[in-house]
Amino acid sequence: MNQTLKLKWHSIYGQILFVRKLYKAWMQVKENKGAGGIDGETLESYEKKLDKNLSVLLQKLRDKAYVPSPVRRRYIPKKKMGSCVR
Repeated sequence: MNQTLKLKWHSIYGQILFVRKLYKAWMQVKENKGAGGIDGETLESYEKKLDKNLSVLLQKLRDKAYVPSPVRRRYIPKKKMGSCVR
């Protein structure tokens, strides 16, 4: 009853080293109407060569040669709320 739980810990990095996972992530970006990056590439242009782009990305990840671009910050206007009691 008082057995020690044996958990396996895996790195997140190791979880993305499969083309099916990259493809699933791509589909989520597309479904959520994600935006292109600061490199100027659009989702449409990336998708035209999707298989090649995902293969190149996967190889860079496996070689640990992938260097992410800086994030493009995008502000989303918020509705102004009345004064809140704090």
